Amino acid sequence: MIGVRPSADGLGRVTGSSQVSLEELGRPRVDVVVNCSGVFRDLFINQMNLLDRAVKMVAELDEPEEQNYVRKHARQQAEELGVSMREAATRIFSNASGSYSSNVNLAVENSSWNDEKQLQDMYLSRKSFAFDSDAPGIGMTEKRKVFEMALSTADATFQNLDSSEISLTDVSHYFDSDPTNLVQNLRKDGKKPSSYIADTTTANAQVRTLSET
Repeated sequence: MIGVRPSADGLGRVTGSSQVSLEELGRPRVDVVVNCSGVFRDLFINQMNLLDRAVKMVAELDEPEEQNYVRKHARQQAEELGVSMREAATRIFSNASGSYSSNVNLAVENSSWNDEKQLQDMYLSRKSFAFDSDAPGIGMTEKRKVFEMALSTADATFQNLDSSEISLTDVSHYFDSDPTNLVQNLRKDGKKPSSYIADTTTANAQVRTLSET
């Protein structure tokens, strides 16, 4: 979506990425925010750092902002937050090291919440830790303001359904990690983003809206 392709070494291992030109891409570069689970953070930390490097590379491309929304949003956020362009272009988030889940599911299951804002604050406080390929080995760093501003520009949310044994309503993990209502609250216009679910439980993968699922 951001307009890059993976690059591999002589052994076929992905070690980086290269930009796809706007002419070849045929559309603007789409800004994307990734919030992965604590399990994926542990298992795929190298891949997450590659994604972080790719997004920051795209943010620094000298291109018209209406053709590069990663650059457009990162520049605006850098000015508002008083941080560097690369820091403002942070888009890959998860829990703090050693932490798992937003705990929204536990709060709902135990009725230990008073209003939705409390749940949203819980999500933000636990899921706003960033991967930083510029500081390898440092671990996850909390960047809540960057996370909030990145989410505030989202027009759609997306989750993947990959188990034929567990559906959306069978477990609480799906709504625990769904930021749709949170994004609506963060957007200046209050617009609720479209919510999509990818059903990859069969070879014939389908992407549907949440209501269709």
